[in-house]
Amino acid sequence: MLSWRFELLGGVRVSSGSLQLEDLVGKKTGALLALLALTPGRTRPREEVIDLLWPEVEFDEARNRFRQLLARLRKQLEPPGVEPGSVLIADRTQVGIATGHQSDVAELQQHLRLAAAATELSVRAQHLRSALALYAGDFAPGFYLDVLLTERERLAELVRSARERLAALEPTPAGYPVQVATREERGGWVRTENRFFGRVNERIQLQALLQENRLVTLLGPGGTGKTRLAQELKVPFVPLGALTQGAHIPDAIVAALDLPDSNKPALLRLQAAFADKATTLVLDNIEPLLATGGAAVVSELLQALPSLRLLTTSRLKLDLPQECVFALAPLPPDDAVALFLDRARLAKANFETSPAVDELCQRLDGLPLAIELAAARAAVLTPEQMLERLARRFDLLTDKRRDREERHRSLRATLDWGWSLLAPDVQRFFSQLCVFRGSFTLEAAEAVTQEWLAIDYLQSLADASFVVLENECFRLLETLREYGGENLDPEMRKPLEERHYDFFLARASEYQPLLNGSEFLVGMQRYKRDQDNFVIALERCLDSEPTKAVELCLKLTLFWQCAYWYRPALAYLHRILAAAERGGVAEELLSRLHQALGICYKGVVDYGKARLYQEKAFAYTRAQLAARIAAGEEEATLLPLRKSIAGTLHNIATLLYYDRACGEALRYYQEAAAINRAIGNDAWRARNLSGLFSVCMQNGFDAVDVDERQSHFVLALAYAQEGTELCRAVQQDFILCYLLHAQAFVLPLLGQAEQALGFLEEGLSLSCSLEHWALIIDFLVVYYHHAVSEQRWEVAAQLLGAAQGLREKWGPGSTVNDAHLRPQINLIELLGQERYALLYDLGFHASLDSLKQLVMPLHKQSQSLVYAK
Repeated sequence: MLSWRFELLGGVRVSSGSLQLEDLVGKKTGALLALLALTPGRTRPREEVIDLLWPEVEFDEARNRFRQLLARLRKQLEPPGVEPGSVLIADRTQVGIATGHQSDVAELQQHLRLAAAATELSVRAQHLRSALALYAGDFAPGFYLDVLLTERERLAELVRSARERLAALEPTPAGYPVQVATREERGGWVRTENRFFGRVNERIQLQALLQENRLVTLLGPGGTGKTRLAQELKVPFVPLGALTQGAHIPDAIVAALDLPDSNKPALLRLQAAFADKATTLVLDNIEPLLATGGAAVVSELLQALPSLRLLTTSRLKLDLPQECVFALAPLPPDDAVALFLDRARLAKANFETSPAVDELCQRLDGLPLAIELAAARAAVLTPEQMLERLARRFDLLTDKRRDREERHRSLRATLDWGWSLLAPDVQRFFSQLCVFRGSFTLEAAEAVTQEWLAIDYLQSLADASFVVLENECFRLLETLREYGGENLDPEMRKPLEERHYDFFLARASEYQPLLNGSEFLVGMQRYKRDQDNFVIALERCLDSEPTKAVELCLKLTLFWQCAYWYRPALAYLHRILAAAERGGVAEELLSRLHQALGICYKGVVDYGKARLYQEKAFAYTRAQLAARIAAGEEEATLLPLRKSIAGTLHNIATLLYYDRACGEALRYYQEAAAINRAIGNDAWRARNLSGLFSVCMQNGFDAVDVDERQSHFVLALAYAQEGTELCRAVQQDFILCYLLHAQAFVLPLLGQAEQALGFLEEGLSLSCSLEHWALIIDFLVVYYHHAVSEQRWEVAAQLLGAAQGLREKWGPGSTVNDAHLRPQINLIELLGQERYALLYDLGFHASLDSLKQLVMPLHKQSQSLVYAK
C-alpha cells in the first residue's frame, strides 16, 4: 500500500519515499489537500467542503468544479497500481484522507498532547522539543480559505505556548544563537498585527541565501513589501529610517537590541555581545545612508564581527564585493487579491468581493503598499469606483493611519523617496521611458529616447529598482510609469510618441514574414512581447491621425488572427474604420480594413457579418482595379490589387463553405486559385487548394452514391497533394499543417490507412511546434479514431479527453465535421465508468509532449484505420 506523508507546515508538500508530488501552492487542489490532510482518518461533509472552497459560486457550478478538482487530486494521490479509495475517501456525502497516512500537523498535536500528559519534566520537555521541531513555518502558507486561516492562527498560538512552556523547563543552551529580545518585548523586533500573505518561496530562498552569504540585499521599488517580508524571517530587526549618517548604523543596532549600558564605542559593544555566536540581523531601509558611507560601515561590521550575517532592505544595491542581491517582485495575482480582501474587510467587515478586485490588483501592479492603501478605501468606495479613480491614483492611494511611517502614508511619498535618489539625467531618461507600455528592449529605448547613454541609465534605474529586467527586456510597473510620466516635459512628449510609433511600425513589418514558416513561434513571441506597445501606438494616433492608425492596424491583423485576439481586434477595427471614413483615407486602405473585419467576424463565428465585410472589400478592390486598368496602368503596378482580390475571393468562398453553399464556394475557390496561378502567388494558391479539399470532402460526405462519393474523395486527395508540394516549396508551414491533416483524414476513406500514419506523425509534430491549437485538436481526433480501430480503448479515452481539453481552452478547432468519423463504440461500456473517467481526465490535463508519447505505439503496430461511412 502506498503511504503518503503530508507536510503542511511552512509549505504544502506530499511525499512517499523518493516519490514527490508537484508543488501545489496557489492552487485549489492544494487548498483542498491541506484541508483534508489535517486529520487523516477523519472525513468532512462533502457539501461543507464545497461551500468552503467556493463560497460565492452557485452550488451546481461549485459541485461541478469540486468533481473535477477531486479527479485531479485522486490522479496524483492514487497513481496507476494504487487501489482506488486507499488514499482519498470520497462518496456522495463525505470526503477525506484514509487512515495509514501521516501528517506533520497531526504529529505535532500528538506531541503536545503527550507533553501535557507527561509527569516527568524531562519527558515533557522532549515532547515539546519534538513538537517545535515539526513547526517549519505557518500552516498551509499561500492558501487563504477562512478555515485554513483560522487553523493557521490556532496552530501558531499552540506553538507560541509550547515555546513558553519549554523555556520555563530548561535554560538556553550554551552557544545558542543570540536572541536578545522577543517581538513582544523589544522595539527592535517590529510588531506586525496584520496577516501576512504569500511570499512562501521568497522566504525559503532568503533563508537559504543567508545560510550561504553573510550579506544579502533585499532589493525592490518602494511599496513592494521588503520591510514586511524581512519581519517575517523572525530575526532581530534594526530600523534605519530615522538616521541621517551611515556612521550611526552600529548605534542603531545597539539601541534596537537593547544591549546593556556602556561608555564603550558601539562596535566594541557589539563584538562583546556577539563574540562567536552566530547572529543574523535585518538592517531595514538602508538606501538613504549609502550617500553618507553606509556601505562602508556595513563592510566594517562584517569584518569586525565574523559570526554576523546581515539582510539589508534597500532600493539601491550596496555594491560591496560580498553582497548577494535578491530582487523582490510584486505579489502574484492570487496573493495580491487575498491581501486586498483581508485589508478591505478590516476597513469594512461586510465587504464583498467582485471581479473588479482582480483587475484592480493587476492595475496596482501587485504592489503590497498600493493594495493596502486602496483597500483602506473600501469603507467608502466599491472596487469598481476605485478602478474609475485610478486615473488619479496618487490621490486615491493615501492613508492617514498614525502607525505608518510618513513615507508609507501615501504612494506618492513612497515614490518621491526613491526618486530623490536618482541623478537628474537619470530622472529625465526615466520620464522619457514612460511612453512605453509593457516591456521594451535596449534597442527600443535607444531608438525612442535617442539617448546614447541609454544602457548606463537603464543600469542605474535597474539598480534603483525603477525598472524591472525580464530576460533581455525591461519593464516599468504601471504605477512607476504613471509617476514618471507626470515629470515628462510636455514639449518632449510628441516627438517621443512619434519615434515610438515609427519604431513599432517597423517592428510589425519585420515580424510579419516570420508567421509563414518555421519561425512562426519566434514571430508570435516577439509580437506578444511588444503587444502593449503596438496597442498604445495605435491608441495615440487613432483619432488624430487615421492613416497612421490604419497602416499599423493592417500590419497587426495577422498577429491578432494567429493569437485568437478577435473580439478586442473587432473593437479597434470598428473605431479605426469610423475614423478612416471621417478622415478621407484612401479607398485601398478602406478595402483592406473591411477585409480585416471580415476575417475577425469569421473568427468569432459570425459568418453573416464576415461575408458582408468581405463583399464590401471585394467591391472596393474590384472598382479600383477597373479604374486603374482604364487609366492604362502597367500590370506590375496592379499586382497588389490582384492579390487582394484573390484573397477576398478565398475568404468569401470559405464563408460560403461554412454556410454549406458548396457549389458557390467551389467556384470562388477556383477563381481565386486561377488568379494566384496567373500572378505566381503560390503561397496563397496553397490556401486555395486547402479550401478546395474541404469542399470536395463535404461533397463526398453529402453524396448518396458510393462511386460518386469516392470520386469526390479522390479529387480532394489530389488537391491536398498539390497543395502540400506548394507549401514545402514556399515554406508555408501553417497551411502545410492543414494539408498534412487533410491527407491523414482522407487516405483511410480511400482504403490507404497505412499511408495516413506518416502524415499524422509529421502533422502533429509540426502543429505542436507552431502551437497551432485548432489543428492539434484535429490531429488528436484522427488519432482517436485510429486508436478505436486498433481496439486500444484506453489510448482512445485519453485522446478523446485531450481533444476536448484543448477545445475548451482554445475553441472548437476546424475539423471537417467529425460526426462522419464517429465510430459506434461506447468506451464507458468497454472500460467501466470509473476507469473511463480517470483516463479521460488524464488526457484532458495532459501535456503535448505526453500526448506525442501516447500515440507512438499506434505507429509501431498498426492494422487498419477505417472511419464510419
